[in-house]
Amino acid sequence: MMHIMIGYMAAVLELGVLIRIYWDMEHYPHMLLFGSTGSGKTYLLKLILGRIGLHLSGSEIVLCDFKGDNDFISIHGSYRFSDCQKGLDRAMEQLRARQVDPSVSRHCFLFVFDEWSAFLGSLDKKAAEKAKNDLASLLMLGRSFGIHVIISQQRVDARYFDNARDNFSFVIGMGRLSKESVQMMFSDVKEELNPCKGRGHGSVLAGSALYDLAVPAVTNEAKLQYYIQSGVSRYARLTLPDSGGAAGEADSSTADVRPMKRG
Repeated sequence: MMHIMIGYMAAVLELGVLIRIYWDMEHYPHMLLFGSTGSGKTYLLKLILGRIGLHLSGSEIVLCDFKGDNDFISIHGSYRFSDCQKGLDRAMEQLRARQVDPSVSRHCFLFVFDEWSAFLGSLDKKAAEKAKNDLASLLMLGRSFGIHVIISQQRVDARYFDNARDNFSFVIGMGRLSKESVQMMFSDVKEELNPCKGRGHGSVLAGSALYDLAVPAVTNEAKLQYYIQSGVSRYARLTLPDSGGAAGEADSSTADVRPMKRG
């Protein structure tokens, strides 16, 4: 079962009740994560990738970090700046290989892009259109071939995805959401939505179900980085950094994380 815990239901967390929210990757194969600077968006992305690296032992993570800042700077084998194009090409090669050859491994493959919109803005018009077409192929065809997409960025305007945006069936909006963001991604449930949330809190739309999310705070950052590295390195044959723990070491949802306080 490909269920990845992303946090807790905020409404009952204040009562001391821990009800977990999961990303069901089989039913909702692609994730769109957005929020303004300081909302906790990248923090949540790191938590999700760490849990995937730990719990999905056969998974492969292709991580593109266009900003190239300190959030993923220590992850060897990730793609940064203009090299992000190589990460997209690698994902497309995986899709094509699985389409033409049934014997190719169907292990869980994740294409993760932090700041897709900024990447598109760095390209000329022709290259940007090709990149959007490639992403659309991954979104529309990926589910059948065990390929998942996670896009993380500040804005979710349709021009960054064209008509493929509707293929994101698992949407997370972090922090205070603008009216435009609510209308674009939560229009069907906007009457139920509280768009004014602090750091580390957000709204999750899984299909048609809406949840208020409280993101747990990690108490062992080194272990989190280790598991992300594990997922990125698994098929890249890279040497994992010395983390002081084994890649298969079990974590505890209550021992290694604590509820993040509302900012």
